[in-house]
Amino acid sequence: MRARKASGGREGDLTQRAAKLRKSVEPLLPRLTDDCPPERFDKLRAGLERVREAKDDERALGRVSRWEDPIVRAYAGLLRFYLEPELPGILVAQFPAGAISFAPLGPAPKEAHIAVQQFDDPRRLLIGYLDWARKGFHFFATKDALYCTGRSPEPPREFLRAQLDALPYRLQSVDGGRGHDCAHLVAGEPRPFVRVDWPGAATAFRVCRACAKADRQLLASLSAGLAVPHPERALPFEVALNVDCRGGDACVHHRLPDPSRGLRRAYLFGRVSDAELLDQYAKEVRPILDAVRTPTYVAAGRCFGSDRRAFLDALSPTDEERTALEEALPEVEGPFEVEEASASQALERLWPRHAERIVRAIVPDPERADRLVRDARAAPGRVSDLLRRAAQETRERSALAALPRYRSLVPEAAYADRVARSFRTGGAGAAAKVLQQHLPREGKERGIGFALLLALDQAAAHRWQFSDTEQQFGSALEGSARSLLTASPDGYDAALGQFLAAAGVTAWGTRESGD
Repeated sequence: MRARKASGGREGDLTQRAAKLRKSVEPLLPRLTDDCPPERFDKLRAGLERVREAKDDERALGRVSRWEDPIVRAYAGLLRFYLEPELPGILVAQFPAGAISFAPLGPAPKEAHIAVQQFDDPRRLLIGYLDWARKGFHFFATKDALYCTGRSPEPPREFLRAQLDALPYRLQSVDGGRGHDCAHLVAGEPRPFVRVDWPGAATAFRVCRACAKADRQLLASLSAGLAVPHPERALPFEVALNVDCRGGDACVHHRLPDPSRGLRRAYLFGRVSDAELLDQYAKEVRPILDAVRTPTYVAAGRCFGSDRRAFLDALSPTDEERTALEEALPEVEGPFEVEEASASQALERLWPRHAERIVRAIVPDPERADRLVRDARAAPGRVSDLLRRAAQETRERSALAALPRYRSLVPEAAYADRVARSFRTGGAGAAAKVLQQHLPREGKERGIGFALLLALDQAAAHRWQFSDTEQQFGSALEGSARSLLTASPDGYDAALGQFLAAAGVTAWGTRESGD
C-alpha cells in the first residue's frame, strides 16, 4: 500500500457517508436469500447497532473491542471521524480489479475500511466480506445490491441476469439454457475455444478463437462481483483445440494435454486474455503435434488422419489443383493443417518447398515449368491462379499440337483455320473475337466468317455487319462450318477441305509432311 495526503473533498465525502450510516446500518449488510442462515448476520447487525447507539460518544467509539467483526470496527472508526473530521493520510490498496483508496480510521483491516467507507458500491462492500467467503459463505454483488446465499453456490436471479448482460461477447443460449455459446460454436464449427463452467448456475459459457478478444476475459467477466469459498471450483475453465478428429483413437488429437499449470494460473489471475490463452495453449501443444511423423491432414478444424483422399475431397479442388496436391502432399511428413477447407490455401502452404513439383504436375515440359516457377517467385501471386493459367496454356498447346500444320494457305483457308484453332483453345467467345479482328472489308472471307459465326452461335450480335449476299452465302455453309469446329484432330484436315470446297475455294494449301 502507498499513502497520499487527503483532500478537503475527500473529507467532505466521508462525512456525508458517515451521516447516512449514523441513521441506519442496513447499507452495510447484504440481502439474504432463502438459502442463507441469518444467525451470523444477526450477530453482525447487533454489533453494528451497538456502535450506532454510541454514535455521539467519541470515547465509546474508540473503545470498540478488537474482538468485534472487522466491519464493526471500521464502522466505529468512520462514526468517530464524523465527530472529529480530521483525516490521516489516504492509503491505496491493490486488488485484482485495480487500486482502491481508503482512510485508515481505526484498528481494522483495509478490506473492512473500504467496505464501510464505500458501502454504496456493492462490489466495494463485497470486499469487506471476503473473509466470510473464505469460511464458506457465497456473496454476489450487482451494481444495485450485495446478496448472500449462505453455503449455497446458486446465484440470485438478479446476479445471473446482470452477469449475462455484462458479458463482452454476444452468446446464444443452447441446450435449454444449460450453455451459452458464440455463433461459430452454435453452428457446430470445430474451432478452438475457451470454456468456463458455472456449476452453481447449472450452465457453461464457450467462446471460440475467432470471437475471443485480446483485451477481454470470459472468466473475469463472470467472476466480477463474486466472492465464494473456492473460486477455482466455482468457475472451472478449460481450453480445447476442438479438432473434429476422424483419424481414430491413435491420432495425436485424442491425447493432447491440458494447459500447463503456469498458463492456467495466468488466466485464473487475469494476466492473459481469452485470445492469449488460446494462442499460448496452441503454442504449448505445437511441439507435440510437430513430433508426429505420420501424415495427419487437418482442414478447418477437421482431422482426416492419414486419409489423403478424404482430405482432398474436403478442399473441393479444381482438376488442376487436385493434380498438383496429389503430387506434392505425399512429400509432407507429420501434420499438415489449413485453417480453411480451401485447396488454394493448401497450395500456398506447399508452394515454398514444393513449387517445382506443383508446377510440373500441370506443365509436362520441364523447361517451361522451370520458367513458370522462376516467374512466379519473382512476382508472387496466388498459386491457384498460376496453376489455372498454366493448365489452360497446357490444354491450348495440347489442342493445337494435335492438329495438322499447313504452309502456303490461301487467305480464305488461313482465315478459317485461324478461327477454328482459336475455338479449340478459347471457346466460342475467343473464336468470335479472332474472327472480328481479322474480318476483311470485302472478299469471300466475309461469307466464310458469317458461316463460322452461325456455327459458333454468335451471329445475332454481328448480323448487321454483313450484306444480304454474305449472309446467304454464309448460311449455306453453316453445316460444314459446324463440322470443322467439332471435328476430331484426325478428321480436322478433311473437315477444313470440305468447308473450303463448299465455299468454292480450291488449291487452298499444303499440309506439312509428318502430319
